[in-house]
Amino acid sequence: MNLVPKVIKTIMLSMVITLTLGQPSMGAADSIKVGAPIPQTGPFASDGTVMEKSIKLAINDINESGGLLGKQVEMLAFDIGDLTPDKLQAAATNLVDRNKVDAVITGYGGFGPDIPAFCPRKVPYLHADAFSSVLALMHSMNCTNIFNVGDVEVSYGKAQFDQIMKLGYEFPTKKLALIYGPYEWETGITQAIAESAEALGWEVVVSEEVPYESIQWQGILSKMRSAGPSLVHIELIDPSLIKPFVQQFRQNPIPGSLLNVGYVAAVPAFGDVLASGDADGVLAMTLSAQLPGPDGDAFVNKWKTAYGESPPWGIAALVYDTVRLWAAAVEQAGTATDYAAVNKAIMDIRYQGVTGVLDVNDQYKIPLGDDTQSPFLFQAQGTDLVPLFVGSKKVGEFQVPSWNN
Repeated sequence: MNLVPKVIKTIMLSMVITLTLGQPSMGAADSIKVGAPIPQTGPFASDGTVMEKSIKLAINDINESGGLLGKQVEMLAFDIGDLTPDKLQAAATNLVDRNKVDAVITGYGGFGPDIPAFCPRKVPYLHADAFSSVLALMHSMNCTNIFNVGDVEVSYGKAQFDQIMKLGYEFPTKKLALIYGPYEWETGITQAIAESAEALGWEVVVSEEVPYESIQWQGILSKMRSAGPSLVHIELIDPSLIKPFVQQFRQNPIPGSLLNVGYVAAVPAFGDVLASGDADGVLAMTLSAQLPGPDGDAFVNKWKTAYGESPPWGIAALVYDTVRLWAAAVEQAGTATDYAAVNKAIMDIRYQGVTGVLDVNDQYKIPLGDDTQSPFLFQAQGTDLVPLFVGSKKVGEFQVPSWNN
């Protein structure tokens, strides 16, 4: 499969813009530079805005505490737009070769093209692409400087289905409907859900891959209503496509069914769907987020103080933790410029963050689990996303959707 998502292949954007953010620029001898290849324009810009805020918040915390190894940290951002290979190669050239950054950190950076861009340069590159194929590409290239700060889509699919099964809801049947896009995250997580369901005796009665270019929900919904599934899972990462589906589903719902919209609720732009009340009752997930408790609350309060708003679930806390993990590794190594030493420290360290314990294994990823990082299962209740499960731990009360009352 082409590692560049099909949905973004046809999007043409302007030339990449180089933008320096964070602390005022200082000489290389006076500061430690973090490169941030993030989507500042294009289809993923809402995520990119959150990544930028997260990195800046973490760097500000470090600098206010005296810096890193006695030096201030600064961020250099580079717009990777639609995440195409040329954008990632340009980011690597600008950030590493030209600006001599000491680390590269992002939420996600291309879902594959970022690996050949940053692997040969040996600078620590921390991301959360969460794709099995990305991990396989890392291993095939023998990358020892690239770290997936999370797990992969197959693991999240299985965990998500397990969490739904623990809701305590009495499903009328064991029939499952699956709708998904052509993008690797969508196909991979959906396949994992299907396999988990079938292992428990469920039957997949509808399985529809839909194109981003032209989706006619009426026909698909009609097909689903005829099949009568008790659980409907849709995996599309574009909130603008999810909104009409949810609206049409709720206008004529399938009796006794639950609707899970998957990861899209973690995309900041989904906030518009949530605020409208259209998502009330639906289930959703994210890879990891700030845990309930003092550390998570402190992170939320820092974000509110800095930005005047609550952080979105998921990527905000994850990227914040990623920066802090790298900084802890630099402190342990006693250097930011001996990249081999820093990379080794990232592998060795167990960093307690606001999303859990960041402990990179020999696959250069962090396996999900209650003792490491845990995925969240949410339910939209009114205009709020309410956590129901963090990993296997119940943290909130499930409400039977209004269309089943």
